[in-house]
Amino acid sequence: MSMVFFRRSLLRLFQTIQYPIVHLLIWFIRAIPYKAALSFGRSLGFLAWVLDPFHRKTADIQMKYALGKAYHPLMSLKVFMNHGDILVDTIRFAFMDKEEIRDRIVIEEREHLDRARQSNRGIMLITGHIGNWEILTHLPRILDIEFCVMADIRNDPRLEALINDIRSRSGATILPPKGKALMLIKRLRKGSMIGMVVDQRGKRGERMFCDLFGLPAPTNPAPAFIALKGNAILLPVYAIKKKGSYHICFSPAVDPTAFGTGETSVEELSSYMQSWVASIVLQHPEQWFWLHARWTRRSDMRRIVRKRLDFRKEVLRQYEERRQAP
Repeated sequence: MSMVFFRRSLLRLFQTIQYPIVHLLIWFIRAIPYKAALSFGRSLGFLAWVLDPFHRKTADIQMKYALGKAYHPLMSLKVFMNHGDILVDTIRFAFMDKEEIRDRIVIEEREHLDRARQSNRGIMLITGHIGNWEILTHLPRILDIEFCVMADIRNDPRLEALINDIRSRSGATILPPKGKALMLIKRLRKGSMIGMVVDQRGKRGERMFCDLFGLPAPTNPAPAFIALKGNAILLPVYAIKKKGSYHICFSPAVDPTAFGTGETSVEELSSYMQSWVASIVLQHPEQWFWLHARWTRRSDMRRIVRKRLDFRKEVLRQYEERRQAP
């Protein structure tokens, strides 16, 4: 009972100090010169790499399996430091004007976007946790297009207001998570453009399994379902940092109707999305969100790390157990 009380007390303390810490962090990153802010963010990433062994080992285990000979032990350090860039740039870009943002961003293969817009259908922009996905919310300011994304709501109203202020500055329409599938389908059918991140596990009861680097990965079927029901054109896009600038790269558009109808179409379209994510990750492995336990639940990954279990065997064992469960 005392341990439960102690944990609840720690949680309440964290919730109390979270807002002032985030508020101070945003102020500090905005106040100092940009290069100094990047150095600060990367230093935070380095500290996290040293002080957070679970996420460091999670990244190392998953990268070692997925990348094979291309993997080396210090790659996870670069992953952590890349998250420092994400933190700084998400804040700094929110307070830049259009001209400054456009000077820091390169658009590649825009013809895929222009061709998709000529279809006069709704467009679903899909991306993964690759590079800096938050930069993509600035597409309305960069390309003068209308674009909406869905965002979770935090319990602390002060923190929610702070983060919502940053996101709203991007020019994208921020939609509440309530009733999200139906809302997004309606918007797509009206010809709107929406954005979705597709490399997530989703809720346990709604997941399907898709091949990702040769292993079955629990995958959220919602993006594929919404694209099919919304009769949308699927347009993959990602934002990668190269030599201080972000390169927003569009891939060729896909018509989801080519994947058929019914449950199998959702599975096949979801598999296509994961294959696309994997192809981009292989090009820029140090800019993916390897800290996230993509193939297993966090509790299972903790057990794999703690007991030094064979990652591939554990993923396959868990997959078979879930597949055979009633």
